[in-house]
Amino acid sequence: MLARCLSASLLGFDAIPVTVEVDLAPGLPGLQLVGLPDAAIQESRERVRAALRNSGFRGPLVRVVVNLAPADLRKEGPAFDLPIALALLVASGQLDAPVLKGLWCAGELGLDGSIRSCRGILAIACEAAKQQARALAVSVDDAAEASLVSGLVVRSAPTLRTLVERLNSDGPGELHPCKQPRQAAVPTTTAASESVDKLLHLPEQQLARQGLAIAAAGGHHLLLVGPPGCGKTALAHHLPSLLPPLNREESLEITRLHSIAGHTRGGGQLTRQPPFRSPHHSATAAALLGGGRNPRPGELSLAHGGVLFLDELTEFPRAVLDQLRQPLEEGVIWLSRAKISCRFPSRVTLVAAANPCPCGWSGNQRCICSELQRRRYWGRLSGPLLDRLDLQLKLEASEPSSLERPSAEHSPDQDSSCNAASVHRARVRMRQRNPHGLANRELSAEELQRHGRFRAETLSRWEDVLRARRLSIRSGLCLLRVARTVADLQASEQVSVEDLASALRFRSFDVTEPWS
Repeated sequence: MLARCLSASLLGFDAIPVTVEVDLAPGLPGLQLVGLPDAAIQESRERVRAALRNSGFRGPLVRVVVNLAPADLRKEGPAFDLPIALALLVASGQLDAPVLKGLWCAGELGLDGSIRSCRGILAIACEAAKQQARALAVSVDDAAEASLVSGLVVRSAPTLRTLVERLNSDGPGELHPCKQPRQAAVPTTTAASESVDKLLHLPEQQLARQGLAIAAAGGHHLLLVGPPGCGKTALAHHLPSLLPPLNREESLEITRLHSIAGHTRGGGQLTRQPPFRSPHHSATAAALLGGGRNPRPGELSLAHGGVLFLDELTEFPRAVLDQLRQPLEEGVIWLSRAKISCRFPSRVTLVAAANPCPCGWSGNQRCICSELQRRRYWGRLSGPLLDRLDLQLKLEASEPSSLERPSAEHSPDQDSSCNAASVHRARVRMRQRNPHGLANRELSAEELQRHGRFRAETLSRWEDVLRARRLSIRSGLCLLRVARTVADLQASEQVSVEDLASALRFRSFDVTEPWS
């Protein structure tokens, strides 16, 4: 007898529908898996046999062939245990065939018949809802995560036996949905603003705070260069607090990415705050960008919608950093293998930090580096990568006397555009003005010309800057995008020459070397 059950296989950010076909035929007892299964699926033969036996069902005493269609798509992971077991029960007459009509399943089976969680449930649930599935059967631990998808009926049970009993009682009719998980409270913008204002009062780093606000508002990439202890890492760690909370669509997309990576098992809560990822400089290309035979997201994609912080930028291998160039510009990374090509979203705000020279004390009498050593040190970074960093800022070490200055110097007027509330208002202006609600950094040259609202004298002065500093077209457009963000933070409808001048303050290395 032939039986079918529906499931899905992960391919990058997407879940591909898979039909599990089970056929019982006369012959020596055995279970054969076809359809490009990996080692974890091959081992499901023993898990399914033991789970059926220990759950009180009859094991197959005939030849069993399990096909995972489409046959040319490689499948991985133990999520096919549950659909194989249910299809076997239908094929052997222990479960009514109409019960599986329109039912999607995903879950790992224990030898005792328990149903365990597996990664990528949210992606599978999104695909099931897209395909108008009647219901999705998962483990109890995965039920809350699957229920994040609106309009999808979710069925769960702790064991295979319990699930079969519930499916039989429900029959082929409409299934009852699981209770939607309670969502975590979203912090208010005011609370975030107060936290940031309290933390960002670092001595003599007013320009750096303005750079953080611009990066947060427009999504611009930021490079911080300065001696050890000047506050580079502290500033980078405060940037997520300036970002506004995620909306539901963004939260669902980010949670889906972390589910595919296997970081949300048993959680069942949407990610409400922008992520912050800080990989070590010894990270490989696969760890930073994603990879594997069946690719998984790397640190770049796990920071999607938030901040990717690369501390000690010059210590990363140059070959690894150069692979960031295209994803940073397009907001998506494509991983191509011999037989597959998949994508992961990677729209991040990159914050990079580096010392000015190998010893870190360039420009100070403590520096022991020669000119050649400094050039070799910065030669680890390619020009095209540095050209994609919109904001380039050199920090100076704080004077001891600045620590004794009264906090009155940090007046509200001085930091009026460097808090979360101002960033949130600037984001609202961008969404209302820019097509598709894009951030300023994501605007193309044509969109920037059409929606940027630049004054004539601003564009004239911009052309003078391009000729004087010999900037590339990409750098020139970055300068205009930053100037547009500065105007948004100042609540200006048009970009003035003063806004362009403010943007030029964050192009430190156009006229000087990073170590000078």
